[in-house]
Amino acid sequence: MRTSKDVYSRIIYDDKFDPEDFFIGLKEESNIVDTPFDEYDHEEIPMHCILYFKTDEQIVWSRSPQIDLIFGSLTKKRQKEIEKEQKLLKQKRKRQQKKKQLKRTKPKNKK
Repeated sequence: MRTSKDVYSRIIYDDKFDPEDFFIGLKEESNIVDTPFDEYDHEEIPMHCILYFKTDEQIVWSRSPQIDLIFGSLTKKRQKEIEKEQKLLKQKRKRQQKKKQLKRTKPKNKK
């Protein structure tokens, strides 16, 4: 699997990616903080503190569990597992959104 440094460099230098679309999950003491990609200072915070890279909704690289959608450097079996997990998460989000919509549209009982 590629390192966080590899992913960081690819996001910066590959024209397919817009750094403004990414967030970096950083371990700071006992917390995990989502930091906009362009606010990460690699001289101040070492690369080994990066736990994941993500876009708005999707983790595209993660140290644990191992996810690498930037380079695709995982086995096909692990890649399929990730795709299945992401599909299930999308379905779960859709169900949650439907529940919220139903709660909003339900008329309140008046006595």
